[in-house]
Amino acid sequence: MRAVEIARACHHHPAAWQAAERLRELDPENVEALRLVGSVALEAWRIDAARQVYAELLAKPDVEPERALAELLPELAEGDTMVGAWAVFKSLLDRSSLSARHLMTLARIACDVDDLAACRELIDAARAKGGGNDARSIRLSAATSAALGDEPRALEEASLLVQGDPQNHRFARIETLVSLDRLDEARQELLAIEAGTADPDASAQQRDQFKAEADRRLALLALGSGDAAEAERRFTARLSADRGAGEAVYYLAIIAEREGRKDVALQGYQRLVRAGAGLPARARAAHLLLETGDRAAAMKLFDDLLGQARTDAIEIELARSRALASASLPEEALAAVDAALQRFPSHPELLYQRAVLLDSSGRSREGIAVFEQLLVMRPGDPNISNALGYTMADRKRQLPRAEALIREALVLRPDNAAFLDSLGWARYRRGDRASALPVLERAWRLSREPEIAAHWGEVLWRNGERDRARAVWARALLLAPDSKPLRETIERFADRRR
Repeated sequence: MRAVEIARACHHHPAAWQAAERLRELDPENVEALRLVGSVALEAWRIDAARQVYAELLAKPDVEPERALAELLPELAEGDTMVGAWAVFKSLLDRSSLSARHLMTLARIACDVDDLAACRELIDAARAKGGGNDARSIRLSAATSAALGDEPRALEEASLLVQGDPQNHRFARIETLVSLDRLDEARQELLAIEAGTADPDASAQQRDQFKAEADRRLALLALGSGDAAEAERRFTARLSADRGAGEAVYYLAIIAEREGRKDVALQGYQRLVRAGAGLPARARAAHLLLETGDRAAAMKLFDDLLGQARTDAIEIELARSRALASASLPEEALAAVDAALQRFPSHPELLYQRAVLLDSSGRSREGIAVFEQLLVMRPGDPNISNALGYTMADRKRQLPRAEALIREALVLRPDNAAFLDSLGWARYRRGDRASALPVLERAWRLSREPEIAAHWGEVLWRNGERDRARAVWARALLLAPDSKPLRETIERFADRRR
């Protein structure tokens, strides 16, 4: 058991699984040991073994399933093993025998792994048993309904939250309007709250709280809508009034960076770093330092964070590699990943990054080989199946297999925007624009990611829908003006008249 704990702390998945298998062999009746083995099996993507372990655990004569699931499911719903947990528990458990509480926990897992239809089914099943009516569950139902395009239900659920508990859920309806892309309506409601006219029955203290939060959300909405001037005005005012100073400094730096005032942006990020900021601000600062050629200072930002005995070493090393890659230093980015793999052997996220770097630097054959290696290590892992399928489709290799891999990934995560984008792109590469377009549009509606907009716009353009393609690209540029894939796509078609 101690060997398992040490291997997990070191992010060494092969060693952890080897020790877990030995633990199960030595102590097969120990419920706590089985729980640990199950967790490691999910981390190592040993799905069949995990299913067997959890089935054995729940079948133990001294285990009361209701209580055991009360301990197991919430932990799995919050961790990095959610996708594996869904692969196991969506078929392992008899939903008719589950309590409303456990059905709602499964619903949260289903939603987080992008199986929206299953999420809604589970919510409805929980409500049939008298549950699913707490604020967290209603919020989940509203978000799921919005993602499924069911606007009436989404807004009805959100309005219930506002009416039932305005103190804690005053902005639920506005969040739903934003997720439905009804931004003008969301903005008008926020302006009414900020003006103090929307809550006549609230106390003066409540109205002040609502006004402050409305101001914050208006600033974020302006930034997300591409209105940098309004966002900067509001964040500057918030900084002057010492309201959310750290957040204001961060977003002001983002705006400055987007507008080319990189010295101002760097000062903002460095101010946050001195105040103890974590990875996001450090990664942005490192990116700007690398642009100026100050590699030592950039790497020190990551090294200092690693020196704090943190548990997120993998995320830090990935951020280091991405910063180097974005600074057009592919060999150094690859060397950083390889150095991390020396410390964390066979870690899937590091191998994944290695494959991406190889492909993006023109070594697609090697990148695909790494993805193939990962798929052998983690058969059926939808993230890897999708990545391999997308890479092959993008490079026009083995297109039938590429599409089959992507469809396999979508079985487990049917509403994942990146996977849907991959499927649309694969259909396009195979010459089927008609079936590619609705899939790409669905992917864009789910995520508003600029690379998806680049793909959707390109297929629209090739399909003769030039004006619509331009509109898609223009909207995406407002949301992500610094997206390199988006800009490269637009530039490829900018001068074409046919």
